[in-house]
Amino acid sequence: MTELAPDPSVTALTHQAAKSQATQVMDTLSSIIIHYLDAEAPILRASSLEAMSAQTSQLHALLAHMKALEAKA
Repeated sequence: MTELAPDPSVTALTHQAAKSQATQVMDTLSSIIIHYLDAEAPILRASSLEAMSAQTSQLHALLAHMKALEAKA
């Protein structure tokens, strides 16, 4: 598995800001998953999968940043 390069906009966040943003990303991801499950058209399902992937990548970066900050504390 390849390691993601840190996103500069993520690495500049404080722990609390990253936690808040991660919560927002999880809420968005949850909404996209519901949309995916309700979608019948293949194009909508494919679009939802792409959006889920992007949100998951963002969440991964935020959680990795939070973990790094906790390790420094």
